[in-house]
Amino acid sequence: MKRLVVILLTVSLLAFGASAMAASKMVIKSSDVHGDGYPTVEAIKYMGELLDSWTNGRLTIQVYGSMQLGGEKEALEQVQVGALEMTRVSVGVVGPIVDEFNAFNLPFVFRSSQHMYNVTDGEIGTDLLNQLEKGGLIGLGYMDAGSRSFYNKERPIQQPADLKGLKIRVMQNPIFVEMVNSMGGNGTPVAFNELYTALQTGVVDGAENNPPTIIEHKHYEVTGYYSLTQHLMVPEIFVFSKKVWDKMSPMDQQLIRKASALCVLKERELWAAKEEKAFAELKKVGMKVNGDLNKEPFIKATEPVREKFGGKYSELIKKIQAVK
Repeated sequence: MKRLVVILLTVSLLAFGASAMAASKMVIKSSDVHGDGYPTVEAIKYMGELLDSWTNGRLTIQVYGSMQLGGEKEALEQVQVGALEMTRVSVGVVGPIVDEFNAFNLPFVFRSSQHMYNVTDGEIGTDLLNQLEKGGLIGLGYMDAGSRSFYNKERPIQQPADLKGLKIRVMQNPIFVEMVNSMGGNGTPVAFNELYTALQTGVVDGAENNPPTIIEHKHYEVTGYYSLTQHLMVPEIFVFSKKVWDKMSPMDQQLIRKASALCVLKERELWAAKEEKAFAELKKVGMKVNGDLNKEPFIKATEPVREKFGGKYSELIKKIQAVK
């Protein structure tokens, strides 16, 4: 009788253990507006592979790309209420939560990609991510979205004066309109899905963006010159739901932090490869890429924009500029 009790107790304990394991298994849903193959999407998939490997399948990530779960704003709202575990968004979307993120939208805040990495990986970037907790978010890391430069159908942009008389499409943000205007051009807000036709019909003479975007949307077909002013380098971030996070064990939180750090490095690697390939393709299709220019006149011309829109971030900007 005692042996039977021991056997039944052992079976019960095994069943309880299996049940507990099953209960702790978690599929982290993550949203992105980009589709398969895009660096941010593939980097999150890589993060999922790491977690899957480290936990023997107990923690995994399912990426919902191509706006399956809505745009960036909608996905962020779902993460805030805990309906979605994770998402990748532009920093502009979290500006209403942590106003200082808007400083990253100012022209020439970062001197180079490496300078941006040094800022975001250091005390400044960490502090901004930590402030997201007040909005129900756990900031996990920053992703590279490349740098934005001018491309147009008329001429290479060697100095700000070369923008004179050119209508340059910008995102619908007063900072970007005045940025182009300060350099002598005519900043013209146009919806991105209307840009190809706007370039084709002369509504605008040019635009500004990164190399992969020019390739993927075939803007090289209606422009011919690309000048690497690199006036904007706006990182993106990926965040986790604090409501979900607070229910997780410290060990799982630590695993996600560790996987996030490796995810950031993977995304940068993927972005660099994608950008290199895009430059090669631009050359192949005959677009004239001008990378030999002095940025100082452009930086000087946009100083009034940083003063006007960045006044309340002046201390933060000084700290950013002090980073080597």
